[in-house]
Amino acid sequence: MNIGDMIESNTGHTGLILDKEMLYPGHPCSPVRNYIVMWNDEAPRYAVLISGDKKVTKLSSFSVKRKIK
Repeated sequence: MNIGDMIESNTGHTGLILDKEMLYPGHPCSPVRNYIVMWNDEAPRYAVLISGDKKVTKLSSFSVKRKIK
């Protein structure tokens, strides 16, 4: 998944990917650890707030169910 993709989480919440946090930042084959997501309605209860805005959170890559077309 890339920045700008719409995703659905395990709980059915939908949001837009703003940024990716890599597991090994300098390595070319590093997997994604977390996504920074702006949610459409509300954030899932397990998402971590990273700013004063409650719609922008950090989400584990394992919590992403699918990419919305």
